[in-house]
Parts: sequence; C-alpha cells; structure tokens
Amino acid sequence: MAEVIDFLDVTVRPLGQARKRSGVKCKVTEWHERTGTLVPAEVPERAWSAVEELMATYFQRRQFARGAVDVRTQLDGILHRLRSGCLWDELPARYGPWALAKDRQNTWFEKGFWPVLVHHLNFRGEGAPVRREALVPPLRITLGALEPAKHDRRSSL
Repeated sequence: MAEVIDFLDVTVRPLGQARKRSGVKCKVTEWHERTGTLVPAEVPERAWSAVEELMATYFQRRQFARGAVDVRTQLDGILHRLRSGCLWDELPARYGPWALAKDRQNTWFEKGFWPVLVHHLNFRGEGAPVRREALVPPLRITLGALEPAKHDRRSSL
C-alpha cells in the first residue's frame, strides 16, 4: 500500500488538530442523533420555575440543589455542549465544573428525565440539531505529477 501511495505521490495534510476523545460515546448525544430531537436553547429566567417543578416530580430537592454551581447553570452548560459539539473538558468555566455537569446529564438520562426535560424545553421552538465534532480534522489531499515509469515505454515489438 505504501509503495502505491509513494508511486502516486499523494500528500495528506491535516488542516487542524485531531480532537482527542475518551472513546466512550455520549449516550445523550447518540439519543439526540437517533431520535432527531433538537437541543433546546439555554433556559431563560422566566422559564426556570417550570423546570424546577418538573425536576421535583423526578428528584428530591436535595438531589438537584447540591453543589457550588446551581443546577440551571449546569443545565445551560449541558445544552451548550450539545449545541456546540465541544468536549466536556472544553466546557466554558462559566458553567461550573464540567465533571459535575457530565454527571448530572448522565444521571438525568439514566433516570428517564432527560427526554421529558428536552421535550418540555423544546416547546419554546428554539431547538437546534445536536452537534458532534469530527474526530479527524479536515484534510488537504494533493497528488503530485506522475512521471511515466521506464517500463511504460512502447515496445518495439
């Protein structure tokens, strides 16, 4: 294979950096892709009390009020990650610790709360498709000029 590529004079150059992922697929991202469910916009102040009431039907208050960062901020971070395609450790600091946001998202999904929450939030009509960044950056592939091989000359026969 390498000889063929050398013969063709193929050059492949990445146009960015490869993004390192853990190798574990995000179940929530896959669910959004599989179902075509849009990712809601961040939750405005006026809508937050309804979200808290919805959470209270699934979780005890102490389960969604813990931590130094409030749940609304964490939810907005989760939604930002799904809409932007950023990796967890690239989540902007304004959303609090990414590990806590990831844990909340996974818990909500495992408990069946995530689809209910997303459906509720999407009634505002501001959803966007989930975004997943490519694992490989865009590539520039160029072919050099091929020179005929010596054995390609016409035979005198």
